[in-house]
Amino acid sequence: MYTGRPAELRRKEQQAAALATQVGLLLTQIEALNIGPVLPAAGRIAGPGFDLRRTATGWTTNHPARP
Repeated sequence: MYTGRPAELRRKEQQAAALATQVGLLLTQIEALNIGPVLPAAGRIAGPGFDLRRTATGWTTNHPARP
């Protein structure tokens, strides 16, 4: 929970929203490659050739090997 000043919280929320917009645009670009969908799953985001997972310290990317 954030315990700073309200103005600082609003600034950080605006920054988070801008970053989320960038993430959305990147996921749209990945789907536009037409090699598979990007789908949310429990604690992760799975896409064609990658898997983003939530960890205790942030997010990590896994690139599963293809046979």
